[in-house]
Amino acid sequence: MQIFGSLPPDISGLEYAPFSAGKLTGVHIAALKCLLAFGLKNNFKTKEVSLSLQQLSDLTGLSKPMVIRGIRRLIELGIVLKLQQDKTNIVNKYKLVFVDMRFTKIPYVHLVDRLANFPNKGVYVLTALKIYLILLQVRENNSKHVKISYSRLASYGINPKHISKALEILITNDLISISREVDEHGSFVKSCNNYLIKNLILKQTKTT
Repeated sequence: MQIFGSLPPDISGLEYAPFSAGKLTGVHIAALKCLLAFGLKNNFKTKEVSLSLQQLSDLTGLSKPMVIRGIRRLIELGIVLKLQQDKTNIVNKYKLVFVDMRFTKIPYVHLVDRLANFPNKGVYVLTALKIYLILLQVRENNSKHVKISYSRLASYGINPKHISKALEILITNDLISISREVDEHGSFVKSCNNYLIKNLILKQTKTT
């Protein structure tokens, strides 16, 4: 059973300027949701994924026209390639562009169950998707927890004014939670800069 998906590791290197808010906010939300869908469904070895528009619409919760616009944006940015297909084939074939063997791990079952219901409109939703990708990328390999400051998020092109509401959206949609730490007295405390990525499986459990 598949336990995680994979994305190129350097998407935050774009500093998310191509996914800026404004008149293309909806298109950029669609692009990031389609990117997550490709991350979930691509073949880990070939990085290729075959999905119909209907399958992508069902997985992302986007209308078919918005799926098309979102994918077109990913292709424009060189993040995704559309592969040649027979004209009679209703399933489109794409390939995620990985520059090397590194990858960003993303939750599989948890995200498959929640991506379609994640909102599709608004600057805070766009910011939430960008922050989610940043958290997935910058976490340590052996941890589901990410400690990151607002100023560091801002260094990736995130508007500091949008961070709090964007985090609320991620928490409400069960993608992250605020991690609790133990203080010097042994009491649990919440850290506004420490987050848990929900249901990210680090290692596959061996079955006997």
